Order: sequence, then structure tokens, then C-alpha cells
Amino acid sequence: MTRSTSISPAETAGRSGSTAARRFRRAVRIFVTANVGIAAVATVAVLLALAGISPAAEAPTSGPAGARAVSDTVLMWGFISAALSTALGACGAAYAVGHVGAAALGAMGERPEIAGRALIFVGLAEGIAIYGLIISIMILGRLG
Repeated sequence: MTRSTSISPAETAGRSGSTAARRFRRAVRIFVTANVGIAAVATVAVLLALAGISPAAEAPTSGPAGARAVSDTVLMWGFISAALSTALGACGAAYAVGHVGAAALGAMGERPEIAGRALIFVGLAEGIAIYGLIISIMILGRLG
């Protein structure tokens, strides 16, 4: 009596499901690791800045009377922080709009009358990018 080596459709579905689950767990692990790394670097940078070890702690250059003098290093870090707040806000908004928009379209496919309410949530997700832009404008305003 020989055993057949064919795979049933149920076994194939189970394998692809476990592969998708493994891919999802791997993606989440990479995402969490990246976020923890970024948070650690940001924490170290803040602690160094508070301790006065940061290059941004240089003495400002002399300027006209009454004007606020800002060193080149402070300008550099100011522009970098403004760019990062805009970029990370836009990336967060893109991620949120992608997920909220997909859910909104799925809900509208089942019940078309909730289109207006679904678009409100997409607009709220877009607000994240606006917050990042406002922070950038505030940073650039402080640089003079």
C-alpha cells in the first residue's frame, strides 16, 4: 500500500496562511525594531544636548545689536529638525490614509450611504501631515 504524495487544497490554504502570518510577524518585528532604534538615537541626542555635549551647544556668533545671533551648527540642526518633522509627519499621514482609506472604501462598498462619514476619517488622518508642517514652520520661525 503506497501513500499518495498529492496535497489537498485545504493543506495548501493552510500553508499559504501560515506563510502570510510569518511574513506579517516579520514585518511587524522589523517595524518595531526600527522604531525602537530611532527612539534610542533620539533619546541619546536629547540627553547629549541637555548635558551640553552636543555640537549645537556652541556659542553663537556675534551679530548686530539687538539681533539674535545663531551659529551655523544651530542653523544646521534647525533645518534638519524642520525637514524631519515634515517628512515624518507626511510618512505617518500616508500610512494612516492608506489604512483608513482602504477601510473606508470597504465600508462604502457595503453601505454607500456612509461615504460622508468615511471621508471625515480620511481627513483626520491627513491632519497628521499638517501638524508636521506646522511644527516645521514654528522651528524655522525660531531660527530667524
